[in-house]
Amino acid sequence: MTAVVVGVFRTPAGEDMTPSAYVLTPASAPLMSVDYTGGAPANLEAWVPPHLADPLAQAIREELDQSLGAGTASVNRQDYLAHGDDPLGFLKLAVGGIAVLVLLLGALGLVNIALVTVRHRIREIGVRRSFGATAGRVFFAVMMESVVATMVAGAAGVGLSILIVKSPWLEQLIGRGMVSDLPPFPVEAAVIGMVAATAVGALAGLLPALVAVRVKVIDAIRY
Repeated sequence: MTAVVVGVFRTPAGEDMTPSAYVLTPASAPLMSVDYTGGAPANLEAWVPPHLADPLAQAIREELDQSLGAGTASVNRQDYLAHGDDPLGFLKLAVGGIAVLVLLLGALGLVNIALVTVRHRIREIGVRRSFGATAGRVFFAVMMESVVATMVAGAAGVGLSILIVKSPWLEQLIGRGMVSDLPPFPVEAAVIGMVAATAVGALAGLLPALVAVRVKVIDAIRY
């Protein structure tokens, strides 16, 4: 018979499997000539976004009840949020708190470095102001130095995390033959990393930029 291939799945790492294929129930009868009546109930699993799980489960339940009779099929969620509580919620809060603390300590260190740098550049700032540089321009220049530096560091950190998470060694360690299709690196995590790095740079550059703006031109030139 003629069959249409709609996808190929990868054999899980570390699992010795003979070649196999998944087919729809109507197509399995002419292929195998096996009567499944009276055997184990048929199961259908669908991976859907969490916000669509409940509406889709209700729609499938109504459709199956209408086609097979009320109560014939059972539709339920089996993911970690099936009972409404995130089992990893406490761990996420703990890791998030540690991350915020580390970012604040890093921002404090950047503030100290930026203040020392501005103090050594007071004469340069005074010369710029004497040649017509406005306070806003000086503020923007000092601020952007810190923001650009942290953005570059954030991009490097996100790139390194992608290389580590998607490395074949780590995927094999996480899967251990049980998960064949690992999810891609979450875009949300990359965006949060870049936003956090930019925010730390802006926070660290705010005070030095204000100090640079308050420098008097004549005092800066004499410095």
